[in-house]
Amino acid sequence: MSVKLIIIRHGAAVAGADHDSERRLTPEGKVQAAHAAAWVAGRLPGARILSSPYRRAVQTAMEVARAQDSRIHETTDLTPDKAPSQIVDSLLDCQHDVVLVSHLPLVGRLAALLTDGQIYDQPWSTAECWLLEGDLIAPGCMQVASVWYPGLEY
Repeated sequence: MSVKLIIIRHGAAVAGADHDSERRLTPEGKVQAAHAAAWVAGRLPGARILSSPYRRAVQTAMEVARAQDSRIHETTDLTPDKAPSQIVDSLLDCQHDVVLVSHLPLVGRLAALLTDGQIYDQPWSTAECWLLEGDLIAPGCMQVASVWYPGLEY
């Protein structure tokens, strides 16, 4: 079954905090998240939204949920230290479009695994979004349909 998947890196976050998981979006990051949310809403309305539980990712996902009148589902599968193969395995039975909000290095590694079948690091801007399409049957089965970066028109 063909699905669409959007992978989003959280918006710009404050530097340093007692715990990395508590870093919040900067004012610029909030603007980036709102623009990313508008871009996502025009491409995957009604998609299921999954987010890392880290504050900056949740804040970004909340903008997406607000733009779609939806809710987010937090999952520790999307924290920065998780293996992309774990996420692919959890998505294999997916029957609906999905938005994932996470962090570097995971977003780049996940996109590489889904599109190229290999795990490698890719640079991503804060709030960058990739729309992937294809059959979620195995790594390497999806294609990049569209990409959005902060500063681009959506």
